Amino acid sequence: MAAEIHSLLQTLFLVSSSLCFCFTIRNSIPNGFLKFLLILPFFFLFLYIPLQFQTIHFQGPIGFFIGWLGSFKLLLFAFGKGPLSSAATSSSLPRFLAVGSLPIEIPDHQSPPNHSNPKLVLPFSYSAKLAFLILTMVAINFKNHFHPNAALLFYCLLIYFFLEFLIGSTAAVAKAVLGVELLPYFNEPYLSDSLQDFWGRRWNLMTSRILRLTVYDPCRKLTIGVIGRKPATMLAVMATFVVSGLMHELIYFYIGRLAPTWEVTCFFLVHGVCLVTEMAVKLAAGGRFRPPQVVSIPLTIGFVMGTGCWLFFPQCLRAKMDVRMFEEYAAIGAFVKSITVDLITPFKFLSLQYK
Repeated sequence: MAAEIHSLLQTLFLVSSSLCFCFTIRNSIPNGFLKFLLILPFFFLFLYIPLQFQTIHFQGPIGFFIGWLGSFKLLLFAFGKGPLSSAATSSSLPRFLAVGSLPIEIPDHQSPPNHSNPKLVLPFSYSAKLAFLILTMVAINFKNHFHPNAALLFYCLLIYFFLEFLIGSTAAVAKAVLGVELLPYFNEPYLSDSLQDFWGRRWNLMTSRILRLTVYDPCRKLTIGVIGRKPATMLAVMATFVVSGLMHELIYFYIGRLAPTWEVTCFFLVHGVCLVTEMAVKLAAGGRFRPPQVVSIPLTIGFVMGTGCWLFFPQCLRAKMDVRMFEEYAAIGAFVKSITVDLITPFKFLSLQYK
């Protein structure tokens, strides 16, 4: 634990100093290749930082917050795009640091902040999601009593509730400290009635926005004049899913330090192909065919969870995520206990001296 805390403090220093440099050059260096060259070392630094950690509770979130989102935000910033280049973010160093290191995004148009009652309020839904997260972790602890496919389903629920609670709590703290509204991260993905709805409008919205700016838009712009509008759109969608798959492989590498099996990339390739097919069918039907939600929602969620259990979540078992999680909880308990004993012992000694 001491080594992890040291790595965390080092990470805070490296990330904050890198972002402070970026903040100082935001207006003095024009957007483009020169700014890209200046920022490129920080991009590779952000990719490297998660490798310093040995515990899964740091490897996963820091790999996602810094290794993926943070590095991509820096690339976009070099060309005057993305969350770090918005007027609401670039006008304030604290906002710039928060947006650069956390999975949050500040919209350009803000309502006046309310400073009269700066209380930190977590919605009830997050309390419920925390309860579901705990129940899911308990179920995973007893996974040997369930069918193997049920264990994979538990991992599916674990990742969703963990991300919902972690990112929701982080956003709530950032919102209270910065006094700003934030763009939503999830939009009830369990109500998705199509793959286009799931990936584009409900699941992991910040990542979708960043991938659109870094992959989809440039790819579509480069190819639209060569192959036409519709094929360029389909190609850009596939390119976006390929990059997303590779970045998920990187996150799993941060967590497990195991050579990739490319199953996760295949998961995103399957979804990319199916999404492109769905778009083509909608275009061919002219928007006239739309199944009722009572049918489309279960089919969509069933397909996402089914393909996830097939290709995505087996990597959780391979990385022994559940075993390591409970081992780390035990280590944290022992660490807290040792600190408590160290703090209490001098007082016990003094009390015995005075008796």
